[in-house]
Amino acid sequence: MHAEAPEATADVTVLVVAFRHEKYVEACLESIRTQTVSPAAVIIADDCSPDGTAQVVEDYLARHPGFATFLPNAENRGLNPTLNEHLDGVTTEYFTYISADDTMLPQRIARHVELLERQPDAVLGYSDAHVIDAAGALLHDSSRQEFPWPEDAKTRAHPFAELMYRNWMPAASLFFRTRRLQDAGGYRGDLFYEDLELLVRLSKHSPFAWTDEPLVCVRRLETSLGATGFVSENPRFIEALDATLRHYEDAPADLARDALSKRWELAKRSVRSTMAPRRSLQLLRDARGGSSGLLAQAKQGALWTRRALSWKQVDG
Repeated sequence: MHAEAPEATADVTVLVVAFRHEKYVEACLESIRTQTVSPAAVIIADDCSPDGTAQVVEDYLARHPGFATFLPNAENRGLNPTLNEHLDGVTTEYFTYISADDTMLPQRIARHVELLERQPDAVLGYSDAHVIDAAGALLHDSSRQEFPWPEDAKTRAHPFAELMYRNWMPAASLFFRTRRLQDAGGYRGDLFYEDLELLVRLSKHSPFAWTDEPLVCVRRLETSLGATGFVSENPRFIEALDATLRHYEDAPADLARDALSKRWELAKRSVRSTMAPRRSLQLLRDARGGSSGLLAQAKQGALWTRRALSWKQVDG
């Protein structure tokens, strides 16, 4: 027997994005429907899943009419373009997105609304998370066992500098002031993952609110973006991280120097990757101020030349 939805409602839009999540999407939707405080709107976007995700969603909505709006993509568009398409039309005060393989704990919406109401200058709120496996079994009580949080409260609230070195915030826990997110330009549609670049961009000018209470469950899957996309020589990962590090160009000197050095290391990785040689060369040129000297630049230039010639031979 399913729990009944609550009567209290918060001015929140929840966007659920699904892709190959037929095994998990019902649990995600049920966790939203049974919140102690209901969201004003729930939108479900399926990114043209090749499995039975869409059918599971339709069956669930048939049992719970009026709970959510289902807007499946006609073609696979990727996460960030899908997020932006729906974010543009959101009019509620708050907005949160959750992947359909994750779930919310019952008090999640209520707690995050309270958190942001107490801190009106914060652009977003985030929380700790439980970590679960594919079957829903608990792996860790706290995501901090995988990604330790900064010890001091100031860094948790003003994370711009620390985010250059690590990201500890569970993406499923991010809870935004809608207008502030829209005014900041939303998600970068040309990047293949959504959170780090956005967090750096927002934290550059605004504080974050946080609670160390777990409010969501994040699921670790072998097929998830974190497992398949975050490969050190994956060109899309290199591009996304380079775009993130560019936000530190006008930061204090020590941060700007560290960011440029990291971009140089990324550019060197790009030479060894399957990135197009012309783009790889551009990254090397842009980041050459972060190299250790002319010899390092010359070595990378020679490596790039050999690789470009090999590509030309293949193309020929």
